[in-house]
Amino acid sequence: MENESNSLNSGEMIFAAIYSLSQKIMMLYSKAVLRETGLNWQDWRILRAVVSLQSCRAQDICEESGIKKSHVSNGLARLEECGHISRVENKGDKRSRIVVSTEQGQELVARAQPKLHEFEAQISSQPDVGDPDALLSNLRSYKDELGRQLDRNEPSTTPQED
Repeated sequence: MENESNSLNSGEMIFAAIYSLSQKIMMLYSKAVLRETGLNWQDWRILRAVVSLQSCRAQDICEESGIKKSHVSNGLARLEECGHISRVENKGDKRSRIVVSTEQGQELVARAQPKLHEFEAQISSQPDVGDPDALLSNLRSYKDELGRQLDRNEPSTTPQED
């Protein structure tokens, strides 16, 4: 019974450590994005997706960035207001609009991305992290396995979204 209790505590501690680590990394990265671009993290991810995809719909940005459609829509409005993107009529589908990056948006990404890559490398090269590529691969495998379990409805309850 004691081993079972310790393993539950170990599992909970792993979950708590992953959550805490992700929160700290996101805070650091969000501050770096704000410092380099003047944008919040979500708007930066949306702009990067638009620049990468070149011409896309909001739905494509959701798939590329992993951000919910309502957040993408709000972010697109802010980015358009700042002059980083423009939205034009979609001749193939009147219900959606095509999103393109402006020269200003492309320049912002080109200017900020190298500095943010340096920051990412700095965070990844911390002592005891090991090989960042191997760590990322392991975390993705773990995420994929959890996704498969969720698809099989295991466990039967899921935490509520924030």
